[in-house]
Amino acid sequence: MKILIVIDDYFNKSNGMSISTQRFVKQFSKMGQDVRVLASIAGGEPDYPLSVMTIPIFKDIIAKEGFHFAKPEKAIIKKAVKWADLVHLEDPFPVCSYAGKIAKELKKPITGTFHLYPENLTASVPILDHPSINSTFMKIFRDTTFNYCNYLQCPTTKVKQRLQKYNFRSKLVVISNGISNYYLKENQRNLKSNSFTILSVGRFSNEKDQKTLIKAISLSEYKDKIHLILAGKGPLKSEYIDLCHKLNVNAHLAFYNRDELKHIMNQSSIVVHCANVEVEGMACMEAFATGCVPVIAESPLSSTSAYALSPKNRFPAGNSQILAKRIDYWITHPQDLKTMSANYQNYAKSLSIENSARKVLTMFEKAQKNYVSN
Repeated sequence: MKILIVIDDYFNKSNGMSISTQRFVKQFSKMGQDVRVLASIAGGEPDYPLSVMTIPIFKDIIAKEGFHFAKPEKAIIKKAVKWADLVHLEDPFPVCSYAGKIAKELKKPITGTFHLYPENLTASVPILDHPSINSTFMKIFRDTTFNYCNYLQCPTTKVKQRLQKYNFRSKLVVISNGISNYYLKENQRNLKSNSFTILSVGRFSNEKDQKTLIKAISLSEYKDKIHLILAGKGPLKSEYIDLCHKLNVNAHLAFYNRDELKHIMNQSSIVVHCANVEVEGMACMEAFATGCVPVIAESPLSSTSAYALSPKNRFPAGNSQILAKRIDYWITHPQDLKTMSANYQNYAKSLSIENSARKVLTMFEKAQKNYVSN
């Protein structure tokens, strides 16, 4: 099957949607499919290269978030779609919208993956982060892009339920974005006995809410024993550094490459995922695959807490007091921590990227078969 993957920022090394898409492309190719990518030239050279599009009014915000929009150059998009047997849309932006429109005109089956809530975007622009505005954006995503899709991959059941609430017309299929084998291999845990390392991975931005974790550590009875590693980059880095200094929290904030981060995961006792807006939470899943025990925020717009195996693995989003109690529990129950670490390593194997890629390919085949028969 000739599969065209359409995405704005394919080569981005710090964006979960981009990283997930790269992994699926690799898996589809391994499975013998002919896969090509239509994307912007930011960071690399896709099969069908598009210029990077600047949006003057949001230029500074977009730059801080590290995202690149592709310019919808119609001739290139049309050429790419003509080549394909099936077109797969990864985001709700103009390039995917136009590719969907052309694919429909050319009678090509269309599928998609829902990676991004409106709140992932508006959380960085407080004036826009309002329920009515987010609802409007959701309807725009639906009407301009995703309603072209015959089938739409939802990474979690919670995502599917929200899309149903908004009357998305596509056949909604729940398939995890999957965990790379890189994190599922035998992991050499190397915990230090004289300290307790807590890891949190994610963009330094409002919706990731790392400040709740910093405050929780300041409330811990074992604050002096804790070493916090905030792995990522983003507009709130300076604010978080200042907060750590103010609360006397021993923390290190930096962006790490994959190998460095894996090494840190193997040295960390728990991974705390504070995000209140999250479609799935790949970074948290990768960490628990290595044996880091997760403590995950529960929020109406976050699906990650579905991966909590016990009440001690979750806390109410934004509640630093309860998070502090969870942290203290794992510090004072080392045998439970060891058992839960092994449980998570086993659990993660059921969420492998290979399993997910097979399911998505089955979805593609159904979309193609049903499109032809209709």
